[in-house]
Amino acid sequence: MLLRRRKSSGRAAAIICLLVSIGLHGVQLVYVPRLSMFFSGGGPSDEQDVQKGSSQVSVAVFDPNLTSVDTAAEENAGDLPTDESTPSLTPLVLARPIVELSEPAPVQQSEPEEESPASPVAESIRNLMPTSLASATLRTSSDPGRELDDALGEWLTETLAAPPEEPAVENPPQPPAEQVAANSASVDALADDTDTAAAERGLVPGEMDSDFAARQGAAKTEAIEATGGDASTEAAVAAALRYLTEHQRASGAWDPLSSGAGRERAPLGLQRGGAGKRAETGLTGLALLALLGAGNTHQSGEYTESVYRGLVYLLGRQRDDGSLAGDASVYAAHYCHAMASLSLAEAAVMTQDPAAIEATRRAIAYSKSTQHPITGGWRYTRGDTGDLSQLGWQALLIDGAQRAGALDDQESMQRGVERFLTTVRSGRAGGLASYRPGERTTPTMTAEALAVRLLLGEQVSEDAISEAEAVLLASLPGQQVGPDNYYFWYYASLALHQRQDDAWQTWNAAMKKRLLATQRSDGSWPDTSLWGGYGGTVYTTAMATLCLETYYRHELRQ
Repeated sequence: MLLRRRKSSGRAAAIICLLVSIGLHGVQLVYVPRLSMFFSGGGPSDEQDVQKGSSQVSVAVFDPNLTSVDTAAEENAGDLPTDESTPSLTPLVLARPIVELSEPAPVQQSEPEEESPASPVAESIRNLMPTSLASATLRTSSDPGRELDDALGEWLTETLAAPPEEPAVENPPQPPAEQVAANSASVDALADDTDTAAAERGLVPGEMDSDFAARQGAAKTEAIEATGGDASTEAAVAAALRYLTEHQRASGAWDPLSSGAGRERAPLGLQRGGAGKRAETGLTGLALLALLGAGNTHQSGEYTESVYRGLVYLLGRQRDDGSLAGDASVYAAHYCHAMASLSLAEAAVMTQDPAAIEATRRAIAYSKSTQHPITGGWRYTRGDTGDLSQLGWQALLIDGAQRAGALDDQESMQRGVERFLTTVRSGRAGGLASYRPGERTTPTMTAEALAVRLLLGEQVSEDAISEAEAVLLASLPGQQVGPDNYYFWYYASLALHQRQDDAWQTWNAAMKKRLLATQRSDGSWPDTSLWGGYGGTVYTTAMATLCLETYYRHELRQ
């Protein structure tokens, strides 16, 4: 209207308004993708930023005086119980000492790292550590930066640093003999109980009523031999786990920036604002999943210290409403929450630790609150209709939370998952799948849909499975066009492993060949994969490791 005015002053005003409008839209295009998750899915965790109605939960699960967790009524949802129904918590119990305390050096992207020697401090402090971190009080950080990370690292370093040498004392004072005997007996009893529980857990496949029965003991050996693994795959897993633990921060987190995460390469032609740059909880969850997948928990296994510190970090970063998105950007927040939550759920299933179960209960309550009430899906923000990539992680979280006894309403959440899966299904027999309803089908989404359907117990028709397998075998690892795609390989391996048919044999042979040929001398895999720019070498190494743990990560259900 201003442009149509005859007076020049009106036209000038119109031009000014037009320029201001263009500038504001430009600001939106640049900065909106960088905003943190809406509705408390990520971003700063200051108390004033917590949405009204979110449960006020104390996360100080390592306070020695803690007997219960206080929660307020959840408005409009009822997902989290009130004080009367909240179970009592006990601290996570550490069965072995923490050995890695120094911060890892940043990953060099250009040249592979040489394998680091074992820490010289490890053996000297192994027998001097307390059996728990009950004295470490962790609360939700009010600083969205590294306050919690640095505080815990400082505490660990001060607590565990070797004392300076002192002159020998001929007759040092000794505690009463009965006190020494009592302390020794309690520690020995804890170790004996832990070792016995771990041994009983893995005698034969299916002996433990758990999806993870074959991750430990003789059951693991049998699963490797029976389903396609061998000594070379286990050696690759061992090297990868060493790499991951050597690059864990003293606080228990895995740092995105030091591992090269958050670089924008526009995979599939789309810009996501360098997603992954602040995905600390997500990377920590993925690394923990790799450690847990090989049978390590915070109570047993070779890497109890790393698992314990990782769980401590995640528990300290969980927000009052249950979110584990941390400070991740909008494109990464729900991934981070689901990956971190899944690692807590698996730890809860494998150990039945009350603190891990309670954290899983909070996390799944948050997932329920962000599931679309009609489509049953998840995407970037609350209210998004959903995409299949997000759904896969949430679906496995639902299954893990149910197995841990942390999910009261599995049926409604799983019905939502099944409802969304039907909207992205296509193909002659319904075996193919797309990222979102109405879009073209892809091998990656077909693999993810098939894995979810099989692992959640759906009876998928043989025609649908054959249709999906044909698509997956047309993109075998090492024979595909473009960069390696560990994300695709992960879900395809989960799905085909359940089948144990000719398609699995063909896929497994190609997957082993490619992964063993591309693993670097330090145990990592390069970040030149399709999504490696966002996740860095921790992401690529964790995902490749999960592929090589397929033989025993989940029991065969078909």
